[in-house]
Amino acid sequence: VAASPGLGTPDWRAAVAALRTAPPFLVSRLWLDRPVRADRPGFLGTSGYDGLDNVSVLDRYEGEAARWAARTGGSVVELHAYAVTGAADRRAVRDRLLAGLHRVYPETRQARVVDSRHAWHADCPLFTVGSHARRPAVATPHPRVVLAGDAIRCDLPVALMERAATTGFLAAGALL
Repeated sequence: VAASPGLGTPDWRAAVAALRTAPPFLVSRLWLDRPVRADRPGFLGTSGYDGLDNVSVLDRYEGEAARWAARTGGSVVELHAYAVTGAADRRAVRDRLLAGLHRVYPETRQARVVDSRHAWHADCPLFTVGSHARRPAVATPHPRVVLAGDAIRCDLPVALMERAATTGFLAAGALL
């Protein structure tokens, strides 16, 4: 939008320019040499575990992870830490997440991490209190330009990835 000064109205351009991103976050995926307990949920939101915001046991619902777990007898877990300060020691944050996993699922203390991937992102939209009405919607002032994504307003009860997919469908429908 910034590179297309003739696109849209001043109010619409201001709404797009006002979009912000949330603080950085870490997604750590760990391949463990043994499974987590069978009664563990596939997804667990956490609080009070030194930055560990959720744990996903991916081999419970993701095909590639399930095949790896079946082949090796291990487990694939994903740990998320949101709102990490940009100046944080990345290694220390990863270590705290692993320590949090060990507290939440004690059986993982004995597990060896066979492989790991750590992805730092700073691309999640920031939603402040009362900002929903100010976010741009799928329709724009230009008849052939539509918006889609997790920051775009829609009137359905959907969250980030679901909102991106939903607004994508709505945008495609608007153009057809």
